[in-house]
Amino acid sequence: MRRADTQTDYGAPSAVNTARGGAVYVAPEGVPEGAGIYFFTRLGGVSEPPYDSLNISRKVGDASGAVDENLALIRNAMDLRPAAWVRQVAGDNVVRVSEPGFAGEADALVTAEPDLCLSVAVADCVPVALVSELEVGMVHSGWRGTLAGVTGKAAQRLAGSRVRAYIGPSIRRCCYEVSEELAATFATEFGDEVVSGRKLSLQDAIRLDLEKYGVEVSDLGLCSGCRPDLFYSHRKQGPLTGRNLASVVKDTR
Repeated sequence: MRRADTQTDYGAPSAVNTARGGAVYVAPEGVPEGAGIYFFTRLGGVSEPPYDSLNISRKVGDASGAVDENLALIRNAMDLRPAAWVRQVAGDNVVRVSEPGFAGEADALVTAEPDLCLSVAVADCVPVALVSELEVGMVHSGWRGTLAGVTGKAAQRLAGSRVRAYIGPSIRRCCYEVSEELAATFATEFGDEVVSGRKLSLQDAIRLDLEKYGVEVSDLGLCSGCRPDLFYSHRKQGPLTGRNLASVVKDTR
């Protein structure tokens, strides 16, 4: 992977799209041809409150039938492509996948396979889509994964001379207060710019990690804490809330 001078596009342009069937997702603009990125919102599903309405997790108390229907709506939105997923463990394991289905315990997936969606579930943690001219990757990065450098490790696994990263909707500095100890740990690891008192910017920490490897970063600037109308937020809504799906695909259609 190329090491180079990089720049970050803050508040990168994105579009809110409604797929056939009704699932609503945010798509970054300017994604290289041959890749598709879907940051699904909470809109367009069938789940009842407090999971309304496009929840994709079976572990939060939502009705199983509703989750099944939501997943079908999402699959329809992604042109019925197969998907690979992991059991997220808040670590730094990166798995390479070549076929759909469950891929083990990890927090990042990469693939060179065409039309295979890589998916993670989030409700404040940071989804990061990675795209090169040869491969794609998807990362789930909470504070533990960010400290462990999971996004940078995933970017290093992508073949290709130019890797781009797209930081999706997630809780941001304005809504994310942590302990003094954790804020100090991040300041030591990434520098003072990632904290403001006890307010933490996971996105800035991820950006700094990626820039070490020459990755171009686009940050959509969307906060799950500020937009409960669009996204689930465990921090703001408590444990009885849903999970958003984020997915990337090497698109040949």
